[in-house]
Amino acid sequence: HPPLGWIQLGALAWIPYNLGFGDGTFIGATRYVITVYFVATALLVFLLARRLRIRRPLAALAVVILVLSPLSLTLGRQVYLDNIGAPWLLLAFYLALSPRKALWHHIAAGAFFAIAVLSKETLAIFGPALLVAMLNRRSWSNRSFSVAGFLVVGGLILSFYPLMALLRGELAAGPDHVSLQEALEYQFFARSGSGYIWEAGSDRAELLNGWLYFDRYIIAAGCVAAVLCLFRRRTQWVAVAILSFAIPVFIGQGYLPAMYIVGVLPYLILALGGALNILWDRVEKSAAAGPPSVKPLVRATGAALIASGVVLMSVPQWFEQDRTLLTGQANDEWRSTLNWVQENVPRQDTVLTPYSMWQDLNSAGWDDPWRMVVTDKADLDSRFAVEHPEGWQAIDWIIVGPIVRSNIENLGLATVGQALENATPVAVFGEWSVYRVQDVQP
Repeated sequence: HPPLGWIQLGALAWIPYNLGFGDGTFIGATRYVITVYFVATALLVFLLARRLRIRRPLAALAVVILVLSPLSLTLGRQVYLDNIGAPWLLLAFYLALSPRKALWHHIAAGAFFAIAVLSKETLAIFGPALLVAMLNRRSWSNRSFSVAGFLVVGGLILSFYPLMALLRGELAAGPDHVSLQEALEYQFFARSGSGYIWEAGSDRAELLNGWLYFDRYIIAAGCVAAVLCLFRRRTQWVAVAILSFAIPVFIGQGYLPAMYIVGVLPYLILALGGALNILWDRVEKSAAAGPPSVKPLVRATGAALIASGVVLMSVPQWFEQDRTLLTGQANDEWRSTLNWVQENVPRQDTVLTPYSMWQDLNSAGWDDPWRMVVTDKADLDSRFAVEHPEGWQAIDWIIVGPIVRSNIENLGLATVGQALENATPVAVFGEWSVYRVQDVQP
């Protein structure tokens, strides 16, 4: 991925970590950082709703829905680059929709869009929606300058990524170094796909079912609301944003990450707020058409229907899930595994660990990055074979998390798979376990 998301994490995570927040772990500390971005996302959803002329109570309701949705509570608290890029993208939309039509607003929108993409490159799919948001309005005198400023400044900032690769000698493929060329080839062509959405049992179908499990109402209601947004010029870009998200999901068969939906959640919420605002406009027209004595009754009835619809949509699925998400200790098994490895595994041994545990274990005494190794690197990084020419037999321990076995199959991790076949579990903590690799002589 482009490095700006990691740079932001690195610049901020030391603050909660040194203050003792997050129980002294890096994952816990970075979740405090993600909280800042989540709050910024919620605030920008409200501001964007107001910029779309959505009534203040409905804009506030949109924020409440975003905050309480089980899908947001599940993914919005994770240390994902998508959560870092989301508020930057929303800020770009906020400036692009500025009623002042000021040139610097549109230049800044291009800059913030570039920051969002350099935080997580998949957010680039919302670029067409951002252009529609900026252009789909009545003409103004400096339109051409605004578009040129948006594209030039955004393009210049985005060019820092290939420029960094060029200065490091990592732009084009070659021996003994990674390259941006190979990274793009891997992401677009070589990476194993998730199958088609209509294939029963495909990874893509299972992922969609997972999203729907956490919040099928917001996804369905947001998509329906996007159709209504097409009938209002100022909200058409919201429908374009949702469509840009949906096309790769329903047409493609390439790799689809679980956190991909994080980027579109704010726009599903904005579409729902825009649709409710359209419905309230109808209520107001109905109230204005009748006698003055009936207006309060019509408005009260309309408010009651909207409130009932939101409650009926959310409560059956949200109540139990939100209670579990807000009260459950989902990291206890992870923490128990971390503590066991820190107390029982010698520091000179070679250990494979999932990404989510590497930082904390690396700082616990495994200073050599080829002693405490991210699981995937044993097969995907050629440096591992240089450091450990004996192959899987160089591995002493394997920490197995919830997705390790599926990664072995999906990513073709032959070295890891062979080591795991010759290992026995020595500690088990729910979905997490520690395996000791046996010393098998040829």
